[in-house]
Amino acid sequence: MANLLENYYNNKKIKTILGKNTNFNGDLSFRDSLKINGTYIGNINATGLLVIGENATVQANIKAKSIVIYGTVKGDINAEERVEMLPICKVQGNVKAKKIKISDGVVFNGRCEIIKGQ
Repeated sequence: MANLLENYYNNKKIKTILGKNTNFNGDLSFRDSLKINGTYIGNINATGLLVIGENATVQANIKAKSIVIYGTVKGDINAEERVEMLPICKVQGNVKAKKIKISDGVVFNGRCEIIKGQ
């Protein structure tokens, strides 16, 4: 079964990309989809898909509909639907979502909480 990110790429639904040479500080909100390939420090509050690219470093508390992580995240993660931690990612923080996928090879330091659907 394809992961969430592959489904979005196949349907060309990633709307915005912050490039690998981008450094961003502050509060960020968005509705559709965003991929971070650079460095981000702050807070993220979104209603769409967030993708943390393999070269990305994110230091933030994150709230989004769905989150796919390839890179490094330091902060708490709260997804309305699902979180996918893919093989090369590093996550330090607590993760809360309806569905959580942790692939082999993930470095994870925190707690996971499955929230009940409504």
